[in-house]
Amino acid sequence: MADMRGDEWQLDARVLKWQPLANLLGFDALFRLERLSGRYRDIEAENHRPRSAIALGGEEPGLNAFALARRMPRWAGLVDAEYGSATYLPMADGAAYDITLTQSGLVARPANEAARAAMRRW
Repeated sequence: MADMRGDEWQLDARVLKWQPLANLLGFDALFRLERLSGRYRDIEAENHRPRSAIALGGEEPGLNAFALARRMPRWAGLVDAEYGSATYLPMADGAAYDITLTQSGLVARPANEAARAAMRRW
C-alpha cells in the first residue's frame, strides 16, 4: 500500500524486444518494472503540486536478460530494441487495472466498474 498524489497513476518499465525470428523461436518480450508514480492532468499542477513515486526495480535478482543481451554478441542479432515504456490511466477509489506487455509496450485496461467509471470521466 502506498499513497499516490495526482489524478492519474503511471507505471514505467524497461522492455527488451526481440526480432521476429526470435519470437518464432519462442522468445517473448521481457520487461522489468521500474517505477509507479502519480501524475496530474493539469501541467500547472504537475509543475507545482507534490509528486509521488515508488521504485519497483530494486536489486536485480537472478538472470539479468538486459545485461546478457548487451554482452553476448550472438544474442545481439536477435535483440530488436531495448527501451522504456509507460502507461497511465486515471486514479479512483477501488479502481483496478490489468497491465499487460505487448510486442509494442505496456498496455493498461480497466478491470472493474470503478476503473471503467474513471475512464468515462477521464
